[in-house]
Amino acid sequence: MANSNRKKARKLQNAKKAKAAEEKPIKYTVTAKQQADGTFEFCGGKGGFNIIKQKNKALEPYGKCIHNYGVLLELIPGDKQAAINQQIGNARVVHNDYLSKREEYYRETKKVLTVSQYKKEYLPALKEEKEYLNDTDKFVYENACRNVDDAYNRFFNGLSGLPRYASRTKPNGNSFTTNFTNNNIELKMIDGIPHVKLPKIGNIRFILPKGKIFADIQPHGVSIKAATVSKEPDGSYRISLRMESVIDKPVFPTVINAREIISVDLGLKEFGVFGNLEESTPVPNPRWIQVHAKRLRRFQQSLSRKQYDHKTHTGSKNWEKARAKIAREQRKITDQRRDFHHKLSRAITDNYAAFICEDLAVKNMMKNRHLAKSIASVGWSQFLTMVQYKMERAGKYFRKINRWFPSSQTCGCCGYKNTDVKDLSVRKWKCPKCGAWHDRDVNAQQNIYKIGAKMLQDEGIQIVGLPVTRKYAN
Repeated sequence: MANSNRKKARKLQNAKKAKAAEEKPIKYTVTAKQQADGTFEFCGGKGGFNIIKQKNKALEPYGKCIHNYGVLLELIPGDKQAAINQQIGNARVVHNDYLSKREEYYRETKKVLTVSQYKKEYLPALKEEKEYLNDTDKFVYENACRNVDDAYNRFFNGLSGLPRYASRTKPNGNSFTTNFTNNNIELKMIDGIPHVKLPKIGNIRFILPKGKIFADIQPHGVSIKAATVSKEPDGSYRISLRMESVIDKPVFPTVINAREIISVDLGLKEFGVFGNLEESTPVPNPRWIQVHAKRLRRFQQSLSRKQYDHKTHTGSKNWEKARAKIAREQRKITDQRRDFHHKLSRAITDNYAAFICEDLAVKNMMKNRHLAKSIASVGWSQFLTMVQYKMERAGKYFRKINRWFPSSQTCGCCGYKNTDVKDLSVRKWKCPKCGAWHDRDVNAQQNIYKIGAKMLQDEGIQIVGLPVTRKYAN
């Protein structure tokens, strides 16, 4: 009981701190100047959480805004593999040392060891003790410490558990991030082959994505802000570039046609039923895990027969080969799901002005052990995230209705709530009040459409051609 009260008090205190931080005024010191070639040059200000807000404020007179996005590329490390592994290992050492020193410092002083304090008082001594740490640029260590600090902030805000030590067998210990400064990160062509230059490593070859040319990776006026190199479980290497560009500020329309609004009822039998009040189209669920299940099962059985020491967490060479096969198969599942989500979200963004969906509590739904595997396979959260940022970037509306609205149980004709439809095996039902027949998913999709259209109208957006239907409270 005492622990529960302490947690509540801590959450309340963190909420007050977050509110105070939001209310703290921002000092706008960044200025923007448009160059002759149409690009923008920024002056003043320092890096931090408010730098994007400051840049956007400076771009307001031009009707522009900052657009950040990522580019994921496949690396061919070649003779640079040892250098990459050293950078990853050094980042892991500093990550673990800062976490250890922070815990020890808190036990002794009951105060927080900040990143800047650690860099001044502890990091130089660590570099003297371990000379190989001098072969890595300062931004790698700064970002490693920032990751620990961000993990603590998430923990105190109730978003995750306590920060963990980085391990070479886990994703948190197999990557490093460095920031751009003085052209230390650069994309270049060497003898007609694309390369990326990284500090302390040099030029590394990468593979151009299918259908792309070199100019598509970094168009004119787009700058690189940071790079994260990661070693994948299957042994391959990838680099994620954080890009920044200046785009026209999205203009959201005040009048839209009812046909330009689309709603969706996401599910497991079908990936989702998409449509409006006139037509509904089911999109099949590809079921990626089920497609690869037979091969995965065979690879995992093979892995279980290989020699592995559970005390030292090391396996034989054949164990490593078998583990890599499983990782490659799992990567195929991830890539196929991401490709499907990108293509479907792009089609929605290009053809519609508004998207309505339910605010799904996926984390809670995953607690159902009978459906957890299927929910993980379908990837609702990733899909909705893609739709949201693409719609908002294009000046289009993305809205979520209340997750507690009984969209499947409510009759779309008369509004009667049929609690018998809570049973997922009921796919079609007849309304006891008005006698209308409903397909479970189509009825839910149309109810979501009505609630979403009402939300848009309440915001002052005019919807042309919307039929007069019964309105339900959200």
